[in-house]
Amino acid sequence: MSKVYRHDTTPASARATMATAPRRQARNPLRRGMADLHMHTTHSDGQPTVRQLLDYVTTHTPLDVIAITDHDTISGALEAQEMLRHLPCALEVIVGEEVSTRDGHLVGLFLRERVQPGLSAAETVAAIHAQGGLAFAPHPFLRDTPRRGKPTTMVGLGTLIAQLDLDAIETINATPFLTLANRRAQRYNTSVCHQPTLANSDGHILGAVGKGYTTFPGHTAHDLYTAITGGMIAAHSRPYNSSELLNYLRFWLRLTGGRVPVRALRGAQPRPSRP
Repeated sequence: MSKVYRHDTTPASARATMATAPRRQARNPLRRGMADLHMHTTHSDGQPTVRQLLDYVTTHTPLDVIAITDHDTISGALEAQEMLRHLPCALEVIVGEEVSTRDGHLVGLFLRERVQPGLSAAETVAAIHAQGGLAFAPHPFLRDTPRRGKPTTMVGLGTLIAQLDLDAIETINATPFLTLANRRAQRYNTSVCHQPTLANSDGHILGAVGKGYTTFPGHTAHDLYTAITGGMIAAHSRPYNSSELLNYLRFWLRLTGGRVPVRALRGAQPRPSRP
């Protein structure tokens, strides 16, 4: 599908989602900015509190920008922005949300308001864009199997991504054991979608944050917005060590009641959207 960018400058609505972060300290101008735009807190199914997440990012990672993207809520991201008003750090937080659409999960960035879950994927993208936000498809080729009383953590949109007016596609999701699903996303984007590519952690524990990251020219959230819409981003990842993998496994077992949600081998096909 052809790509039509709606904004040639950052809209006021997107600038508003950046304004609560303090002015950034001087950086090495030779280094590209680093962002992780998909992570979770206790406001949905993540393990860390917002304060724990901010402390970890500022002391254990080189990230310049993060987006908190809890499931169907922006409360965690708003809490983080309020905390940053009072913290002496250079980090910027983007308001994001991983939205449960009728077809699968979509992430909205630079949001002013919560996006209602339960819409079709196309309607959700439109609702994100109506706020001046950006929309990307997370883990498009992994679909977790729903189980009664247990959270469904990953519901990819599959090949439906080719029919959506997305701003980017997450081709690297750093959740352990998603190598095949990531490769399929990369191949499908290269051959069909031709969208800018993101790498994110989808972090649900602290040790995962920054394992997937996106580089971009500049260092601020404003620079990142411009880079995504201009296709000037690059996707990268870092490996887990054995201790981090074990911690993640323990987390998933607690979250899912003994089931690790890795259905990457079978991929994901889009569900038909109800009218």
